[in-house]
Parts: sequence; C-alpha cells; structure tokens
Amino acid sequence: MRDIPALAYREELETSSMDVRTPLQPAVVTPKQALSIKPFGLDMDVLLTTEATGGATSVIVAWHKPGEGPPDHVHFKQEEILFIIEGYYEVTVGDENAKAGPGSIAFIPRNVVHRFKNVGGVTGRMLGWSLPGGQDHYLKAISELAAARGFTSEKVIEISKTFDTHFPVQP
Repeated sequence: MRDIPALAYREELETSSMDVRTPLQPAVVTPKQALSIKPFGLDMDVLLTTEATGGATSVIVAWHKPGEGPPDHVHFKQEEILFIIEGYYEVTVGDENAKAGPGSIAFIPRNVVHRFKNVGGVTGRMLGWSLPGGQDHYLKAISELAAARGFTSEKVIEISKTFDTHFPVQP
C-alpha cells in the first residue's frame, strides 16, 4: 500500500501533538469528594481534576457574591466553557456582551479576552470547564499563595504567566 503524504503528515501531527497521558478512566465525584479552594478570595470546588481526566479537561464550581467576577483576561492554551447554575451574570466574550441566568452557557475560545460578573442580588454559582485541563492547577496555585499569605500582584502575574493566563492592562 502506498503512503499518501497528506495522511502521513496528518497522522504525524496527531501523534506528535498528543500529550503523554494515562489511559482515560471513568470518574464520578460527589460534592463531598471535591477539593475546596479559595483563589482570589472566591469559594470554589474542583470537581474534576486535570489528572482525573487524563489532561482532557478540568471542571470547577464557583460561587460569586453580587459584584464578584474576574476582570478582562485571556487563556492562551485552553478553551473555557461556563455554565450558570444560579444567579445572573454579565458575560463578555470578545465583543459580545450578554446578561445570562440559570441554564445559560458560554463558550470561550483560547486567545479571546473575556470576563464575567455577578450582576444579581444573590450569590451566583457556575460551572467552569477548561479544555484541555489545567485551570484547576492555576486556581489551586493562586489559592495556595493566598493561604501562605504571600499574595502580591507580582506573584499573581508570575503564576498567571506560568499557566498561560494574561490580564490585559485596563485603559
């Protein structure tokens, strides 16, 4: 059988771009099993770790009091999906801005600046997926920095760069 160059190249790309991963195993995590973290003073639970999914994704549930949410930021190596369980959020993805409530979902491609904020009158709750995984590592590192009382903007910027997250300077 002759080798078709385009297919051989594609197979090479697919093979070389795959991380060395452990075989995927099923995972069921109950709320009591989730790892509680507190990055940036926010309550979060890591439901699925990057390791539990063989690097495919990580899933976090976060609670935001009225007015809470991150400023503009961008992830360079991950897509992100946000699903609102409770509350009302203003979500901005690139040039799109929407008020989103329970049952709303947002897909955020890598390299797109985005932000969200709880604009309701009660604590909101959302699920966040990073694809591939890794966001759990970033948020855990920020949480550990705060717990060690070493929280400075310089250290946050350093950790953010390590995890390919950037906070653009506000005008």
